[in-house]
Amino acid sequence: MNDLASIPPYKIVFEEYPNYLYALVHGEQYGYEVLAGFLREIANECKKRGFDQVCIEENISGTASEDDVVRIASELADLGFRDIRMAYIDRFQNEQQEMNEIGQEVAVEHGVQVQIFNNQIEAENWLAKRGSASV
Repeated sequence: MNDLASIPPYKIVFEEYPNYLYALVHGEQYGYEVLAGFLREIANECKKRGFDQVCIEENISGTASEDDVVRIASELADLGFRDIRMAYIDRFQNEQQEMNEIGQEVAVEHGVQVQIFNNQIEAENWLAKRGSASV
């Protein structure tokens, strides 16, 4: 029974692009532990594969509380994103836009380069501009 408890409530599909690692996260549950789990796993995968840029596309129908979003955003550097530029796409952006904007603001205040996008093309264009500001 412990085996089932150790299975994360999300699935990540990684794909390598020339200048960044793409990570598509599928799931239904949300909250601090879920966010911390998949973000830590993505940061570790970036380091393992030698990427300093990532495009994370989130396909999670659940929503997190503002407290969870602020907490995770303030911890992104400690989770491994201190030296990784992050483009973030939320497939449920319409429903979660305000929460995503709060998270981006907090993350940037804590020294993480992150920008939210509506699609992968916009994200890829931002990632291609290495010297651009994070906001």
